Amino acid sequence: MDTSYILSTINPVVGLLFSLTFFLIWRQQPHRIHILNWALAFSLGSLGFAFEFLHYFNPIFKLTDGVNIFVPICVLLIARGVCLRYTGSAPTRLLLSILVVTDITASWISFVHQNAFGRGLSISIGIVVMLIIAIWAMLKSRTHDRIDLGILITIVSAATLVLGRPVLSFFIEGAPQIGAIEDTSFWTVSLKVAGLYSLLVFAILFLLRIADDLFAELNHQSVTDSLSGLLNRRGIFAAAETVALQATPTLPISVLLLDIDHFKDVNDSYGHQTGDRVIEALANLMQSSAPETAIVGRLGGEEFAIFLPSTASMAALAFAEALRASIQLQSHAGIPATHPITVSIGLAEGTGEDLELLLHLADIALYKAKDSGRDQVQLAGDVRLGRDERQRQGTLVRSAR
Repeated sequence: MDTSYILSTINPVVGLLFSLTFFLIWRQQPHRIHILNWALAFSLGSLGFAFEFLHYFNPIFKLTDGVNIFVPICVLLIARGVCLRYTGSAPTRLLLSILVVTDITASWISFVHQNAFGRGLSISIGIVVMLIIAIWAMLKSRTHDRIDLGILITIVSAATLVLGRPVLSFFIEGAPQIGAIEDTSFWTVSLKVAGLYSLLVFAILFLLRIADDLFAELNHQSVTDSLSGLLNRRGIFAAAETVALQATPTLPISVLLLDIDHFKDVNDSYGHQTGDRVIEALANLMQSSAPETAIVGRLGGEEFAIFLPSTASMAALAFAEALRASIQLQSHAGIPATHPITVSIGLAEGTGEDLELLLHLADIALYKAKDSGRDQVQLAGDVRLGRDERQRQGTLVRSAR
C-alpha cells in the first residue's frame, strides 16, 4: 500500500476524533455553546484535510481546495468559541464579514490570476484577522490561568505560522501556480504540518480548558446553596474559618446570624414555593447590601450568616439594623402586606477566636433576639466571657460523666 495514502489520513482522522470528543462533551453540557463551536470547527477542519485522502479515489478532490474552503470556516468557529468562553458573547457578524471578504478575494485571485500564492496569502490574512479577534476576547477576560496562557500562545503561534507559511514558501519555491502544485512541495507539506500542529495543540488545550471549567463548576456547586445561590454551610466554613482566625483587636471580624421569623407559618399558610421565593429574595437582598469583602451564606433552612471582616461590632450593628429594616419593608408575591417578613439577628465580634466559638456567641444573641420579641438585633457579650462560659459548660459535662 502506498505510504502517502496512509499519511493522508492523519489530519482527517485526528480532526474527526477530536470533533467527536468535543461533541460528546457538549451533549453532557449543552449550555456550554463554545464546546459545540469547537466540535463543529474540528469536523470542518477534518473535512478540509480529507480532500487529500479523497484525491486517491477521484482527482477532482485536491488538498488545497479542501483547506481553502473549510479551514477558514473552521477558524471562524474556533474564534467564535473562544469569544463565547471568555466574554460570554461572540461578534458573529464581524467574523462572517471577514470570512465573506476573504472568500471573495481568494476566489477573484484564483479565477483571474491563477495564482496560488496570492490566494493562499489572502486566506491566511483572513484567518489571522479572525484569530486576532479571539486574542482580543481573551485579553478582555478578567481572569487568566496557565491554560489560558497556553491557548493565547497557541493562537499567536498559529497566526504566525499561517501568515509566515506562504511567505516562506514564496522565497523557497517562488509563487506557485494553481494546478501546478506538487504533493512534495514545501507549499503542500508545510500546509499539512501546520494543520496537524494546530489540530493537536488546540484540541489538547481546549480539552484542558473544558476539564478545568468542569472541575471549577463542581467545586462551586459543592460549596453553594442551590436555592439561594449563597455559600452553603461547607462553603461558609471554608471561606470564613481562616478569616476569623486572622482577626485582631484592631481589625476584628463581626458575625451576623439571621433567622426568618415564623418561617414555618409562611410555608404552612402560603406554600413552600412562596417560602422558597422568600428565601431567594432575602438572599439577594443580603448579597447586594453586604460589602464586597463580606462572606454571605445560608446555614440551612431559614438561617443565614454574614461575616464582616475588619468590622467592629458597632459598625456591624448599624449594618444589621439597616438590613433588618430593609427586609421588613420588602414585599413578597403571594404574601399580603399585613404579614411582613422579618428577621431576628444575633451579632458577635471576634478578635482571632475560632469560628465555632463566634457562631456559638452569635447563636446565643440570636436566641436572645427571638425571646425578646423577634424582628430585632441583639449583640453578644464579650467574646472572652463566651469562651469562659463554654469552658465552664464543658467542665460541667465532664463532671457529670
